[in-house]
Amino acid sequence: LASNTSYLNIDQIAAATKRPEDVIGCHFFSPANVMKLLENVRGNKTSPRTIATAMAFGAKLKKITCLVGNCHGFIANRTMGVSGGMQLLHNGLLPHQIDAAAEAYGMKMGPM
Repeated sequence: LASNTSYLNIDQIAAATKRPEDVIGCHFFSPANVMKLLENVRGNKTSPRTIATAMAFGAKLKKITCLVGNCHGFIANRTMGVSGGMQLLHNGLLPHQIDAAAEAYGMKMGPM
């Protein structure tokens, strides 16, 4: 069972199943046909076989695939969207300024 969630807790999803070792997050970024990053999110009980399958799946799709731990927002959303982008908004930058900076840095689209 792979969830494309960007925020739901993988361990909570796994706890609702009879096979928590077979649960993983596969966080594709939007738009998935353009964005290259795929975060594979391992839960506390995710098996090495499930992790290997998800990593091979990402490679087959020609994604830049990384394995991350289960935490709120995972890595990319915590870095740019949730904590990074919102902090910049609170500091007075406008959404189009934040997006322009992210795109100038090389991202296909900004967090806003």
